[in-house]
Amino acid sequence: MNLLLRFLRFLAVAIFNLLLSLVVLLIGLLLPLALVVLRALGSLIALSFAATVNDPRQVADRLASEWTRRILQSGGDLNRIDQIYSICRFAAQTTIVLGWVLSIIFTVTVLWVVFGFFI
Repeated sequence: MNLLLRFLRFLAVAIFNLLLSLVVLLIGLLLPLALVVLRALGSLIALSFAATVNDPRQVADRLASEWTRRILQSGGDLNRIDQIYSICRFAAQTTIVLGWVLSIIFTVTVLWVVFGFFI
C-alpha cells in the first residue's frame, strides 16, 4: 500500500510540475503580446480623451491631414487626394468613436465589478 501511495504522490508532483512549467511558458510567450495590446488600447483611449477635450471635429481633421500627407509621401496618387483625405477622415473619426466605446465599456465594467451595478 505504501508503494502505491508513493507512486501516486510521484505522479501528482510530476503533473503539477509539468502544469506549472506550461503556465510559465505561456505567460512568457503571451506577456509581450498582452503588453502591446494594452499599450495600443491606452493610446486609443488617450486619443479619444484628447479629442473630447479639443473638439473632435478639429482633431479628426488634423489626424486626417497627417495621415493623408504620409500616404502621399509614400507614393500615393495626387489626383485622388480628395478621396484619400475623406477615407483618412472617416478612419480618424472611427478611431475616436472606438476609443469612446472602449472607455464606456471599461467604465461600466469597473462599476459592475466594484459596486455591483447593472446586475
